[in-house]
Amino acid sequence: MDEHMVGTLMSTIELIASTLDTAPDSWRDQLQAIRNITATLELLDDTPNQVRKHWQLPLISVFQRVAYADADNGGVLDIANWCLRQMLRLLLVHPDDVDLLALVGWNWLLRSQKFLARIHCAEWESVSSETSQIHSLSQSEEQRQAITAAVQAEDRLQTADYVEARGTLLPAVDYLRRATAVAQAQEKITGLLLSNTAEACMSLGNVSSPRINHKYFTEALAYLRVASDIPNYSLPLHLQQYLEEYGPLESRD
Repeated sequence: MDEHMVGTLMSTIELIASTLDTAPDSWRDQLQAIRNITATLELLDDTPNQVRKHWQLPLISVFQRVAYADADNGGVLDIANWCLRQMLRLLLVHPDDVDLLALVGWNWLLRSQKFLARIHCAEWESVSSETSQIHSLSQSEEQRQAITAAVQAEDRLQTADYVEARGTLLPAVDYLRRATAVAQAQEKITGLLLSNTAEACMSLGNVSSPRINHKYFTEALAYLRVASDIPNYSLPLHLQQYLEEYGPLESRD
């Protein structure tokens, strides 16, 4: 691709990005333009090229932003898959690129949102139903209910949404963990990367067996502690609340 074509392509990408900044709900209007590009463009680099990477990563980032604008409903998978395919190819020649590793992890984390949203909805309905049926119980009845609830929780872990969630969150955690490790080694760590990695760990813990999920929650808290110490960075409110609620408990274990 010559310089003129790259310039034209990046002008289109910048226009899409600026449009999304001012009108986030316009993402559907960008689909055809993006598909016109992905239909013919494949990134087939076989040697490191920083000049090409300089435009490749912003392009993938914007396309991925559009692909997962409605992540809770599954996103736009043809574009999301195109992004993932390009990134995995680029990782072969840029294996220690923090931004690339983080983008791959973010793709998998966003891919999981469809299943996490379904799980959250089902759990909310279950809690609402149980709340409406609350009545005074004896100690033995409470114990029986607790045992039944634990068995049911383990059974739910084998249902489709939980299995799919783990299947997408495991690579999300893996790539974000790698991105974080490389960033720390290169002294490029950011609060955003740490927060995203913690979010992935927390989500994986939430859909994993109680027998093993503690390690994911512990890892998430470790990332959040580091992020909270970064100057001029503030954790998102829900992560700050999580750290304040569970951080002291973890430190006492």
